[in-house]
Amino acid sequence: MMSIDSHSPDELIRKNHAASALVPSESTLNNAIEKKQFALYYQPQIDLPTGEVVGFEGLLRWKHPEQGMKLPETFIPAAEETGQIAQLTHLVIDTGFKFIEKLSQSLSFSLNISSQCIKDNHLVGTLDHSCHEFHIDPQRVVLEFTETATLENPVQAEDILGQLKTSGFRLGIDDAGTGYSSMPNLGRLAFSELKIDKSLVATMETSSQSRKSIISTIELAESLGIATIAEGIENSLEAIGLRELGCQYGQGFFFARPMNETDTLRWLENWNKTLSLPI
Repeated sequence: MMSIDSHSPDELIRKNHAASALVPSESTLNNAIEKKQFALYYQPQIDLPTGEVVGFEGLLRWKHPEQGMKLPETFIPAAEETGQIAQLTHLVIDTGFKFIEKLSQSLSFSLNISSQCIKDNHLVGTLDHSCHEFHIDPQRVVLEFTETATLENPVQAEDILGQLKTSGFRLGIDDAGTGYSSMPNLGRLAFSELKIDKSLVATMETSSQSRKSIISTIELAESLGIATIAEGIENSLEAIGLRELGCQYGQGFFFARPMNETDTLRWLENWNKTLSLPI
């Protein structure tokens, strides 16, 4: 399996953010949207037993002209508060679908859906329209929701999630293992994927509690016929350990950092060539 330098660009972004905090407002977000300062980066998701690429997650970045690249935690909360999260979600859908259309139909595309978007009655129609426009099978799209997002308004959430499932989209729970409040609803809401939180992955070798949480999540997923994917894998020990515990898929800096479209296509070609080499 390929790895990258441990000093990742995202780590540098976080350090820069700490030194120069950005406080976005409705006007600055509007300006950034109008000037196309937001860009989508892609991180590959890997089949842990085989090493094959199974899909990509789309991760939004703000290319701020003065403060450099900004991660979602610096602007998503403000966008949710101002209602601009819908515009950013549409941007992710259009950009990501246009990209994934170019790739093998066996590859999936994952994106995070804000709790605010669950309240958006246009979400299902927007996704359906974009699938038709870009010739994307909804089965290739994984919509990731946090556990808390499904609990804020469970009746409305169940209705929207049911519509998305009926349309053919795959549903995932993000940050699984950090809380089990919504876990009893997994089977009823027909989720197809659990994403193991990176905080558990980072401490799985040193914390028995983290390891137990990961094992419990994997066992629960297996009992419901749900796939598991771990995020934040940074070294071979974590990748091998998760594979031995039964986790099916993984993503993280060990495989590749989030990349722009050009770099993603180049990385994918090189990765596939490496896999095809005789052992």
